[in-house]
Amino acid sequence: MIEARNLSKCFEIYLHDRSRFFEFFGRRKHHEEHWALKDVSFQVERGRSFGVVGPNGAGKSTLLKMIAGISAPTSGELRINASMSTLLDLGLGFHPNFTGRENIALNCSLLGLTRDQADERIPEIIAFAELAAFIDYPVRTYSTGMMLRLGFAIAAHTESEVFLVDEVLAVGDQYFQRKCIRKIEEFVEMGRTIVLVSHDLHAIRSLCHHALWIDGGRVQGVGTSREIVDRYMGLERVRISRFLTPTDSAALPRLQEAPPPVAVPTRYKATVDDPELQRVLMDVCDVPEAARVWSEGGETEAYDHYDGDKPVVIGSGEIRVLEVQLLDGLGRPRRKIRTGEKLVVAVTFRTTESVERPIFGVAVFRDDGVYVFGPNTRFDGVLDGTYKGVYTFFIVYPSLDLLAGKYRFSIAAFDKSHLKPHVWHNQLYDLEVIQECEDHGLVQLDHGWGLITHFEPEPGPASTPSGDDP
Repeated sequence: MIEARNLSKCFEIYLHDRSRFFEFFGRRKHHEEHWALKDVSFQVERGRSFGVVGPNGAGKSTLLKMIAGISAPTSGELRINASMSTLLDLGLGFHPNFTGRENIALNCSLLGLTRDQADERIPEIIAFAELAAFIDYPVRTYSTGMMLRLGFAIAAHTESEVFLVDEVLAVGDQYFQRKCIRKIEEFVEMGRTIVLVSHDLHAIRSLCHHALWIDGGRVQGVGTSREIVDRYMGLERVRISRFLTPTDSAALPRLQEAPPPVAVPTRYKATVDDPELQRVLMDVCDVPEAARVWSEGGETEAYDHYDGDKPVVIGSGEIRVLEVQLLDGLGRPRRKIRTGEKLVVAVTFRTTESVERPIFGVAVFRDDGVYVFGPNTRFDGVLDGTYKGVYTFFIVYPSLDLLAGKYRFSIAAFDKSHLKPHVWHNQLYDLEVIQECEDHGLVQLDHGWGLITHFEPEPGPASTPSGDDP
């Protein structure tokens, strides 16, 4: 469907127009070269969703514009065997003096739809964008969010095989972002090919099968979306042998050559007295080379990844997360669970230095952002101490009484004053809850029913209407 081999893009930067003139008539070069992309290779199969992550200026948008045919590569090969619709920039393809309705017709025509096909889709596009009250106003009067709604609605209602979406989705309000995500989920279920560029790492993990990480125009990794996002966030699974990926296997000989530091025996403490759970967690959360992982941890380094104004992964860096697991009572990884089942959220981490009295927390959110529950170890008066090494903190829900829905978990470790996070993963871990009962709402609360009868007339023969003789 989409295949890139050694794709590169160079921009010639001239300081002023005179430089172009002198270079045209002279023999000297008067421009600087900026390689936005260098030797980028990847493949997107038909019917798969593909994410692109990286910091600002990494070359993500440049890559998408080349896929869309807006920009030509300087070198390399790009093969695309499909029709496509794009949402790369707000207002792209809109005429400011045309009304919203006229711009829909214009864009449908540019995307290859016939007049009859466009007329058939216009009501659906207007309904999705929820702009009926403004659809006959000139687009120049629209706000940025209104233009985003219209642009996404048009792109989403074409019959193209490939859907390209740039990070403009971060501009919309939360309600419309969720609506767009649901639409993209529909595309994934329908088997359409999607290329998504976004700073929303949760969206990349949830929606994409595979992902590409680029930084400075060069490929840093290609693989499953979960693997690439974890690496991009700094989840350092590479140091743990049971988490090693094929591309990381070359690191094993070097790790084995290093002299192992003195290991401290693994200890277990929990407020829940459950020997079977202890046995399960000691096995599932085992870190075979924990001493080596800690000794090769490196220096403290802060990190911050945002989706617009929303923090995604931030921290001062004294604590680095190795793995986050959502487990059932038998220690099995779960992404779907029934109401009332046992759930464990286990966070394996290492420190880069001694950390005094960190506050560990796990928070539950519904997928529409409703804050459900957020305990921490300071509130509960547990796990207070100084940490220097490799650990797993976990929270146990003996009976997860959430009702059916999709939920997201955040994990965090704050400093002892609860002012700054050493590490915070904001709403990155998904869980779907299913239920067998017919209850409605958010949680299943323990309850019972009863009835008090205050008066009932004595049963007797039917009375005779007054004024009538027997």
